[in-house]
Amino acid sequence: MKRQLTAEQEAARKARKEKFGALWKQVAAMPELERVQLANKLGIVTCEGHELSLCNTMLIALQNPTASIVGGFRQWLKHGRCVRKGEHGLMIWCPTGGGKGEVPPMAIIVYGSNPAPEGDHRFIIGTVFDIGQTEELEARQSEPEEMPVREVNLELCPA
Repeated sequence: MKRQLTAEQEAARKARKEKFGALWKQVAAMPELERVQLANKLGIVTCEGHELSLCNTMLIALQNPTASIVGGFRQWLKHGRCVRKGEHGLMIWCPTGGGKGEVPPMAIIVYGSNPAPEGDHRFIIGTVFDIGQTEELEARQSEPEEMPVREVNLELCPA
């Protein structure tokens, strides 16, 4: 059973989709040679060392031109880093399983000349963070937290 979103959540969802649509139009409008040259120049990889697709590299470059190593929230935790509070992620295409029908044009761009296997043609908007938006977990845990001091009036305590 799918939970109902509030009006505020629906508005935020719509705004995110519109922003992503505008980014996608920018990537689609670029000549293929320009996309390939920019992707080779940037060389963005995941925190696990995998190269991103040409499409996702372009999307990240438009959102954060200085990005170098990206990963999802949980991926960074596995690598001993955490996303700093207040950081906004970068939107990319993430393939999911279960789609049927024709291969969409974005599947060819994301997977390259060899499109996704039959039945795997759906994409969702995923979020990744650049390494510059993270910090080491150890450094964050070593900072002492201030404990609240509670004063106790001993005169009121029964003897």
